[in-house]
Amino acid sequence: MYLPPLYTYPLVSSLLLPATFLLTYTISVYLGHTELDWPYISDTATRPPESCIFSQLVNIGALFVAITFYIRYKQVSEYCNSYQLPRQLRNLNYASLWVGWGGALGLSILANFQETEVWWVHNVGLYLCFGLGMIWIWSCVITSFGLHPLTTTRFMLVVRTFLAVVNTSAFLLMLIAAQVARYYYHGADPTKWDPDDGGWSWHVVSTVSEWVMALALDLTLLSLVLEFKKIGLDEPRIIVHVDTVNSFLEISDNDFPGSSDSMLA
Repeated sequence: MYLPPLYTYPLVSSLLLPATFLLTYTISVYLGHTELDWPYISDTATRPPESCIFSQLVNIGALFVAITFYIRYKQVSEYCNSYQLPRQLRNLNYASLWVGWGGALGLSILANFQETEVWWVHNVGLYLCFGLGMIWIWSCVITSFGLHPLTTTRFMLVVRTFLAVVNTSAFLLMLIAAQVARYYYHGADPTKWDPDDGGWSWHVVSTVSEWVMALALDLTLLSLVLEFKKIGLDEPRIIVHVDTVNSFLEISDNDFPGSSDSMLA
């Protein structure tokens, strides 16, 4: 059975998601479903057909992201066991796996529940995705320091720390600017926010911050490619637990007529 190299999972996820955002942005602007000037990522996927494309591709991307988080967990776990690294690093690594999976689930939720249809569910997915994603990035930074210089270079430590700071700053700025922009907004359709609708400058700050935040998360995933080239995965094994009590077949005389006769006769 062929298994793709492990580095393909962060590579595909980090390229597929930005490509999806740009694709749906282009389609929604072309069809007049959103404005050209800096919409939220979700604003580019509120109406068909771009909403259908967005949901399908982001679901695939969320799956690759979840697999990437698991590979990262197994990588750090193996180094912890082989080099007797501190228990705190193992605990953090285990917690980061569930945090990452929660973020991947949030990514799928926000893609499938459009803000114009089920607003509160979409927002739950948003905060799960970007909130837990931010926590996962910092967990990745800390575990990277724990694996230095075994597999993580000093340059990569600087890059991931910088991306974590950018992601966190953009996340907080997005939330604050969004609240201020909503306070001054007096338009009819937030997905097509015009400068005359009020709060335009704060709206642009919030939307740009969201795109920057998503880019920082994507680049963090992309930074795992070089490390994943150093590791491999054996083909999964399926273990069958046999019930020894009921596994023996009781063959009666009625099943095989004439079985009572001697085989040597």
